[in-house]
Order: sequence, then C-alpha cells, then structure tokens
Amino acid sequence: MQKKVVLVTGGSSGIGRAIGSYLKQKGLEVYGTTRDPSRHPNFSDFSLVALDVRNTQSISAAVKSIISEHGRIDVLVNNAGVGITGPLEEIPAEEIQNHFSVNFFGPVE
Repeated sequence: MQKKVVLVTGGSSGIGRAIGSYLKQKGLEVYGTTRDPSRHPNFSDFSLVALDVRNTQSISAAVKSIISEHGRIDVLVNNAGVGITGPLEEIPAEEIQNHFSVNFFGPVE
C-alpha cells in the first residue's frame, strides 16, 4: 500500500509543524510549506517546499513539484496564517491587507 501524501501549508512552525510531525510519525509522506525554506536550514521533521499562499504561481509550482514526485496529493491541511496584534488604528493598511490575503483571500493577482 502506498503512503498517503499530505501537504501542510504553514508547516515550518507552530501548529502546522506539529501536525506534519505527527503525520510523519504515523507513516505518511508529509510536505510542509513555507515562504522561504532557506530560512529553516536545520529543519528535518519532513520535507519543506516553497509556497506563498498569496501567489498563484508559487502555489502551482509547489503542487506540481509534489505531484511530479508522487503523482498525487491525498490530503491538504490548509494551516498557513498570520496574526496581527495591537490597536487597529495603529496597524498600517498594508499589514491589514496582507493579513486578509494570507488568512482569507489567498492570491490577489
């Protein structure tokens, strides 16, 4: 039986990393995403691929690379997200737009 192939967005840290590590321990083939894998040189929990949920080309490239290796993606854990702290009136509009792009809208090209 083939291993299930799992893609975890936002897999380089936090809940995404914990989910990916757990699934890897259970014997699944796990790919986590991060905007810049080079920022995680010692990451060894599972494979990291570059993916920015705000960019259609980045999404397509990441998905194609996994499918080219395994022929499929069986499970998507759509975990990528960002947070904002502080009073709303002090947060720059660009930061608010980025927050919504990552957490709700996805690509805005």
